[in-house]
Amino acid sequence: MANSLIRSNRNKENSIPKPDKQAKASDFDNSSVNSEVISSITFDTNLKISNHSRNKLLAMAMIGYAENQRLAVDTAIQSFYEQLSSIEQREFELQVSTLESRDVRLKSKK
Repeated sequence: MANSLIRSNRNKENSIPKPDKQAKASDFDNSSVNSEVISSITFDTNLKISNHSRNKLLAMAMIGYAENQRLAVDTAIQSFYEQLSSIEQREFELQVSTLESRDVRLKSKK
C-alpha cells in the first residue's frame, strides 16, 4: 500500500516542475558580472588612550557636545580640521584619502 502512494505522481507530466529558464555555465562566470568598485570601508579598531583623554571625551559627551565618546573624537577632529589653513587641509585630506585607500585594499583581499 505504501508503495502505491510513493509512485502515485511519478508518471504524470504535469506533476514535474519545469524551470522557466535553464541556467548556462556563462551565468556563473564571475568575469562577466559588473563588480562594484568599493571606495570606502568602515570597521572598528582599538585606540589606546590615557584615562585623562578618555575622561575628556566622556565629559564632551556628558555636557552635550557629542552623543558618545566615538562622536566626541569625530567632533574634536572636525574642530582641529577647521582650524587648519587651506593648504594644511588639502594635505590632511590627501593623507586621509591615502589611508582610506589602503584600508579598502587590505580589507578587500580577505
